[in-house]
Amino acid sequence: MLTRRIDRDDPRAGFAHRWVEALARHPRIEGVDVICLEMGEHALPPNVTVASMGKERGYGRLREMVEFARAINRVIRRTDVIFGHMIPRYVVVAAPWALLFRVPVVLWYTHRQVHLELRLAHALAQRVVTASPESFTLPSDKVTVIGHGIDMASFTPGPAPAAERLILAVGRLSAIKNYEVLIEALARLRARPGFEDVRLAIAGGTTPEAPDYDARLRALAERLGVAEHVTLLGAVPHADVPGLYRQAAVSANLAPTGGLDKVVIESLASGVPAVVHNRTFLPVLGDDARLLWCEDLTPDCVADRLADVLGCEPEERAALGARLAARVREAYALEAFIDRLVGVFEDVTR
Repeated sequence: MLTRRIDRDDPRAGFAHRWVEALARHPRIEGVDVICLEMGEHALPPNVTVASMGKERGYGRLREMVEFARAINRVIRRTDVIFGHMIPRYVVVAAPWALLFRVPVVLWYTHRQVHLELRLAHALAQRVVTASPESFTLPSDKVTVIGHGIDMASFTPGPAPAAERLILAVGRLSAIKNYEVLIEALARLRARPGFEDVRLAIAGGTTPEAPDYDARLRALAERLGVAEHVTLLGAVPHADVPGLYRQAAVSANLAPTGGLDKVVIESLASGVPAVVHNRTFLPVLGDDARLLWCEDLTPDCVADRLADVLGCEPEERAALGARLAARVREAYALEAFIDRLVGVFEDVTR
């Protein structure tokens, strides 16, 4: 498995640690060798090895390539499948070993962006696995849709609906998440009678592409008069995210139509209704989409949907959360996802 980071506490990559655990424990998997760009805290089964290219030790690109070559040379002769997780570049770099030792390659990719590295990795891979038809936009007959794998033991509904009317948004601070629209929606919602107590918390760190995005969001909240009611939590360790959901009355994810953002599935699994703009979630929401889907990405539309959920009685909101949780638990449990992934591995080895 080739992946960016193995670190159970990482806010963005912590879930990959659980994937490796589940793969290693699958009855049809003998062992997993992981090569990652950087390594953090991990505790994995004994049939897992982890080798880092050394970014956490400050290695440059050339030294990282040397470490990658050493790592793959150690394991390639016992490898049945190379699994490239999300970063197409790793599949391209591993291609000489895959071709020389006749090892099939499976690429996991869930992003709307198509670039040269993705095209190269797609050409080199025997199969591409993705979360939904919208998650991989390059035309291809190699694609298998296998959904997401969510750790349902961690993302569970709380014993009772959250007492506070808190809106939670989880995800990196990036313009594609449309946090400005969400903050404006909060301001309009709080101006409505009966919604003066509503607060917003955003859990996500900044990115190198927009290091000052958090300051821009704070400035917007200040200008709209809701600065005291918007909390930017920064990057939150993956293990702490389930507890955040249990404190929330509703979540919001305003990314455009594309792949199945796993944070929405995690919210629903936690029994927390999610207001979304991405029409990919309409089948997941089912009859409850009328309460949760914003066809128009405007502050008024978002405020209306949030009001629809927050205006429910606690028992009604709990029933809504329970319906949504049951729906995603059936379709997106980690164990079933790993079984589907292993099935793809077996197909390509045949």
